[in-house]
Amino acid sequence: MRDLFRRDQADAVSGPNPDDDSNYAEHVVHARGKRTHYTSVSTSKDAIRDFGEQLWRLVQPKVTDDGHVVVAHEQLLWALRALLHEGDDRTRELAARALPRSIRRREALVDWRYDVGGIERKDRISWAERYVRAYFTRC
Repeated sequence: MRDLFRRDQADAVSGPNPDDDSNYAEHVVHARGKRTHYTSVSTSKDAIRDFGEQLWRLVQPKVTDDGHVVVAHEQLLWALRALLHEGDDRTRELAARALPRSIRRREALVDWRYDVGGIERKDRISWAERYVRAYFTRC
């Protein structure tokens, strides 16, 4: 299992948006300005140096033990290449932009699979932010 890293705020990792339905390409291209239901991580500490002041390490066994999915770097690239051929015009354009970014960042994703059914919609983002903190340790 390869270590995965994230750079983010000094006090905590930014949480996902449980109600978002973005695909991988949309996440990669728009993630800096929009929260999706994924969290970006990287196989390289250096490739994401400009993403935030604090380096965090993903605790992968805990992520998968709790039913979430880690989309490995190679899997992400394969999926983006598939979107280049299978998607509609907008999806293909986003995948074409996302692919070089993901390669450069050595990006992988955490696809969060939690149940927010009992949580008020207005409280879900703040709940998710608290929830994902347990899956990262400060480096």
